Amino acid sequence: MKRSLIVLAVASLVFAGVVSAEVKKGDVFLDFSAGWTHTSYTGSGGNDNLYYGSLRPGIALTDNIRVAADGGVSYDDGQSSTVTTWLLGVSGEYVFMPASQLNPYVGGLLEWASSTTDLNGDSFSSDGWLWGPRVGALYTLNRTNNLFGEFQYLMWEGGIRKDGGKDSQYGVMFGIEHKFKTGQ
Repeated sequence: MKRSLIVLAVASLVFAGVVSAEVKKGDVFLDFSAGWTHTSYTGSGGNDNLYYGSLRPGIALTDNIRVAADGGVSYDDGQSSTVTTWLLGVSGEYVFMPASQLNPYVGGLLEWASSTTDLNGDSFSSDGWLWGPRVGALYTLNRTNNLFGEFQYLMWEGGIRKDGGKDSQYGVMFGIEHKFKTGQ
C-alpha cells in the first residue's frame, strides 16, 4: 500500500511539471467523447438508453470562453426497435478557472438532429432541434491533452418531438481533447 502511494505521488509530480494554464485565448482543439444518454418520450411514457459518440473541433475565444462545432451519433439496438440519430450543431462553454489543472465549466449546445427508428419492421424518420445546458470539467494531462467529463440535459423540438415523440434527454459523456495550437 505504501509503495502504491509513493508511485502515485511521483506520477502526479511528473504531470505537474509540464502543466501550464489549461485554457488560453487562441487554443485550437479537437475532442472526442463517448457516453450514455437516456431519452424520454411524450405520450407513451417510454424511454430509451442510447450510446453516444461525438467529435468537436473548436477554439478558445478568450481565456474563459470556448466555442466548437459539434457532430455526433447516438444508437440503440433494442429488442423490438433500433434508433439511430445523427446530430450537427454548435456549442459553447464558460471555463471558470482557466489557469488550473482542473477546470469546471458550464455551457450549452444547439444541434440539428435527424433520427431514424426501425420498429418491428416499420421504419420512420424525424428531424428537429436538440438544445440545452451542459456542465463538466476538464483535467489537464499535459500541455496538449486534456480529459473531460460532462453532464447534459437536452430538450427536443420540432418534428423530432412531434413525429418521433422525443421529449428530453440527459446524458453523461467522457472524452479526451487534443490542442493543436496553444494560445498566447
